[in-house]
Amino acid sequence: MDADIKKIIFADLNKVIIETDSTSIDPPADGIVIKTSYSCVSVGTELAKLTGLQEGVFPTGIGNRAIGRVVAAGEKSKFSEGDLVFSHTHHASHVVGAMLIAGLPDSLEKPETSLLGMAMVAFGGLRAAQPEIGDYAVVTGAGLVGQLLAQLLEIAGVTPILIDQLDNRLTIANTCGIEHTINASTEDVMAAVLAKTNGKGAEHVFECTGVPAVVEQAAGYCAQSGNLILVGSPRGEFKTDLTPFLNNVHIWKPHGNITIKGAHEWNIPIKPQESLKHNQQRNLRILADLTDRGKLKLGPLVTQVYEPDNCQEAYDSLIKDKANALGVVFDWTK
Repeated sequence: MDADIKKIIFADLNKVIIETDSTSIDPPADGIVIKTSYSCVSVGTELAKLTGLQEGVFPTGIGNRAIGRVVAAGEKSKFSEGDLVFSHTHHASHVVGAMLIAGLPDSLEKPETSLLGMAMVAFGGLRAAQPEIGDYAVVTGAGLVGQLLAQLLEIAGVTPILIDQLDNRLTIANTCGIEHTINASTEDVMAAVLAKTNGKGAEHVFECTGVPAVVEQAAGYCAQSGNLILVGSPRGEFKTDLTPFLNNVHIWKPHGNITIKGAHEWNIPIKPQESLKHNQQRNLRILADLTDRGKLKLGPLVTQVYEPDNCQEAYDSLIKDKANALGVVFDWTK
């Protein structure tokens, strides 16, 4: 099929452009072509690449979380023209479905549904920790991943305690049903965590900021023999005396004997494998169902919606005022 395809490109450090190619785009035999409806900005990762905090090559396409409609399907594809799908694709008007492709009910064609990709990151933390009903869980960072992880923990019967430095993010969390929040800029976090966990600390601590200094602090919020789950990708240099942190792992003491686990989203296979229960397709089906039934609340998390032509403005705004950005979405329907 012929199409005028718009793509958001990181052209250089802090420089974002939109390119239009008039070209033919056809699905492979077992694949699909998607006309994008909405794509979600992974704020932490994308800003790290754009600003040079994370090494990359320019120019490059960016983004990997979007929903849209199938406009062409290969002869062996299980999808049909008109189906609504989620896929790991770049910020672009038309894309060949790649990596993860999963069907969605028509009721979820909304800007906030593109946030499901971030919910999958959060779900990886839940899978790694395997918490039980009645456990306490501290979540550091009330960005999209932390917000969604706190909601999933609540759904699973775990009591989440969400920590951030921004009252506006904690207020959004309260709106989504998260009762226990701590503002790290105004409260004694350790004292507050102990007060909310009967003096023991939390069975699970999920580190979602990716800030190494916060990882070090987060170990102290664990109960004895608790889990510290690294959900956010660590970035930036951090110099410290590592011994106190290692003692939280090694020594049998309060907040000691902890286990550190990685929860990078790609450690979960995309498609079903015979010997494994969990895969990303299954996770997405679960999350979509929770969203469709109103259990997982995505709408309050959307703070900005931009047209793709305004992509430079969108990223400039994120760089200058990241504190007020949570769920940022590009709307391709116009």
